Amino acid sequence: MFSRRSLTAVFAGLATLALFGVANTASAQRATDAGPTPGQISVTGTAAVRVAPDEVFLTIGVESRDKNLQATTRDNSDRIAKALAVIKRHGVPEKNVQLNYIQVEPDFDTNVSRITPVAYRAHKSIGIRITRLDSFEPLLTDLFAVGVNQVENIEFRNSDMRKHRDKARELAVVAAREKADALTAQLGVKRGRAVRISEDSGWRWGGWSGSYRGGQNLMQQNTVQSAPGSGAQGDSADGDLSVGQISVTATISVDFLLE
Repeated sequence: MFSRRSLTAVFAGLATLALFGVANTASAQRATDAGPTPGQISVTGTAAVRVAPDEVFLTIGVESRDKNLQATTRDNSDRIAKALAVIKRHGVPEKNVQLNYIQVEPDFDTNVSRITPVAYRAHKSIGIRITRLDSFEPLLTDLFAVGVNQVENIEFRNSDMRKHRDKARELAVVAAREKADALTAQLGVKRGRAVRISEDSGWRWGGWSGSYRGGQNLMQQNTVQSAPGSGAQGDSADGDLSVGQISVTATISVDFLLE
């Protein structure tokens, strides 16, 4: 049989459950009385601002290979020194040149040995910021002439990023609002206030960026966005490098209430 204390605890628990059920019922009734949750529409706006580049970020590399380790590193150092001299001769300030550490690794002929290398490979990169676009192609030609055998990256940019980002963001917001207005008009409802706004964290440049590793003509694969008749700095005759224009793109997502 249950003791008096046990029965008291049981009745107390039942009373608590009953009160909890009454409270939930009252909350549900209030939600029903208040009406359904307002509807929403979610849209995304994207905009791109096309501008002429005024600087180039170029990364070149020198790779050397020889059976002798000392000969490999010596050849690499010599060609890097010649490349730095060319860069200086073209008037690039030292602050716009970044030299990376040398990387050395052995090459193996696995059919002969997995322990004893048949050669050594040395690699070093130089990052260059070029602010005179008309000097870009002559500089690259002279670098090839002194032993540079890799172009690891070429990226055209505009130095006034903040202004172009703000403009792209502004246009993306307008695009999102206009899209919401068009959709709600077709559905016979009205767009209300914005309740959530988010921005794509990645900024995309529409300029050309790529790499080159010997044996091909760089200019044949160096294709960039170009607007006909844009008059962008660096446009040149057929057969030469045409810089064209680049795009700064912003994407904005917005949730609007429906009225």
